[in-house]
Amino acid sequence: MGANLAMLDGTDLARAIIKTPTIDDGLRTYEATPLPRSVQAAEGAAEGIGSTVAPDSATTTLGHMTQHH
Repeated sequence: MGANLAMLDGTDLARAIIKTPTIDDGLRTYEATPLPRSVQAAEGAAEGIGSTVAPDSATTTLGHMTQHH
């Protein structure tokens, strides 16, 4: 998951720099993107980890994996 987020962040940063007049403008534009995506990824990871130790872990884990296709 971390590598995928890093690649998305790199792509978003490059696009923001290309589309704005200055690098500083590009950085400001880009900075609004990664945090919400990271929060969503962290919440999904926490849910997945929590489901692996639950009494019904097999069912919960399968539901988690099929929900985020």
